[in-house]
Amino acid sequence: MPRDELKVNIIVKGDRIFLGAQATDCDPKMATMQGNLQTALERIPSFVEEANQQWDAAPRNPKSTIPEPVAPVRTATASKTAAAKSTQPKFF
Repeated sequence: MPRDELKVNIIVKGDRIFLGAQATDCDPKMATMQGNLQTALERIPSFVEEANQQWDAAPRNPKSTIPEPVAPVRTATASKTAAAKSTQPKFF
């Protein structure tokens, strides 16, 4: 399905190419490859077609299923710091 708005980014650094495509209400599609600007320009039509197919199937990437990290258990070390602080003179 054609999109109303499509942004395509090309970054060439040395012999590495980064291609990115972004459409409204869709997650971006990204790819890297080797080559030069000519290689990137030749790859754009098929890259955009792949992006459109991906967005037609699922416009957003699935939510992460990684569990939230567990908060570390705190130990009672505050009494040491309180004792150390009380031995210092108070100037104010």
